[in-house]
Amino acid sequence: MIVYEDARQWVEFEWAARRASWYRGERRLSRRPSREELAETACGRNGYSREAAVERLAVSTDPEALPLLLLRCVDWVRPVRELARSIVLSKLDDSTLRAMLPLIGILRRRQVDDWMTSLLREALPNLLDDALALEDRETRRWVHAEAIGLLSRERLLDIAVRDHDFVVRAMCGTVLLDRGECVEELLAAGAPKVRVRALTLLGPEAAVAHLADRSSAVRSMAQALVLKTGDDPAAHYRAMPVSFGALAGLGETGTAADAPLLERHLADERPRIRGVAVRGLRRIAPESPAVRPLLADPSPAVTRQAVTFLRGKFVDPASLQALLSSAHPIHTRRAAAALLRDRDTWRRLHTDLTLLRDPDLAADAHEDIRAWLEHSTATYTTPSPALAAEIDAACTTLTPDLARQIRFALPKLT
Repeated sequence: MIVYEDARQWVEFEWAARRASWYRGERRLSRRPSREELAETACGRNGYSREAAVERLAVSTDPEALPLLLLRCVDWVRPVRELARSIVLSKLDDSTLRAMLPLIGILRRRQVDDWMTSLLREALPNLLDDALALEDRETRRWVHAEAIGLLSRERLLDIAVRDHDFVVRAMCGTVLLDRGECVEELLAAGAPKVRVRALTLLGPEAAVAHLADRSSAVRSMAQALVLKTGDDPAAHYRAMPVSFGALAGLGETGTAADAPLLERHLADERPRIRGVAVRGLRRIAPESPAVRPLLADPSPAVTRQAVTFLRGKFVDPASLQALLSSAHPIHTRRAAAALLRDRDTWRRLHTDLTLLRDPDLAADAHEDIRAWLEHSTATYTTPSPALAAEIDAACTTLTPDLARQIRFALPKLT
């Protein structure tokens, strides 16, 4: 019999065994069942058989006995779960409870009653470190919420500034801020939600130092606090050394007069700086011609920002079609295709037909053509004669059925 190391595998085994029992029909537990038969019966669909399996598991010393009994502690039939619970309580000590914590945490979420939750809650004081280290994210968050009163100020601060889960960090940081403790430490290293609140507690005097914070939420709060004093956040950003936060803040608070400063950084060697410059220009200089060349930027992230900037604006179709060439990287071709598809429904179809020759984007083009055909009857525009001719010529490379559907739409609308 397999003893699973991952608690979720026990839940998966239970579901698999239950499904299998529906197909193989009723099967009573034999007089001397194998470990596999006992495990499968304990998870089957027949309540009487599950109850009989629980009675056998009560005297079993096999390693899978306790996990199977815990599964039956949240059984949907009350006699089965009550029997399993009475047996489990007699088998659990600190050692076995520690080993079963991951499974208990997962089973706690089953909507039967709060018995499993109470079992875990009562175990926390003795098994705190093990419970806090559980891998299941939902259980781990629940444990931290339950254990707040058991954690020292130092432990809470350590979790609030170092834990990998931002929800847990925010939870512990909020508790400390509620007490008015560790405000400066949390402002320096807490989760963004916590740092925003810490900034409000420290007031406007701390706001200027955090105008260029890496978090947009913290920047926004710092900007609001600076404005509250009658000062201009943009003036501070203009005087700051170049950084991601400073350029982001200038884009958030600046004016069209700041566009040349942001445009200068479109050639920065750091993709993150180029990307945030594009984002800022989208707000303060949405007509800037300097962004268009970034469609061919070597960074996919920067190109995505350029596409967002250029959506809804006129970009010469011929220049976009040139970017569809296989000489360009895939993210550049995808960006050009996105802007061409946005122009109108017929340019969208023409672009997809062009991309059918692109091994990287052909699958997406096929899907979009099918989507286009589904809605083509709701199209009330007509393509130019030249574009219609190009679409018709491209149909020669398609399957006869697909070509027929597209050509049927063309004369109907022209």
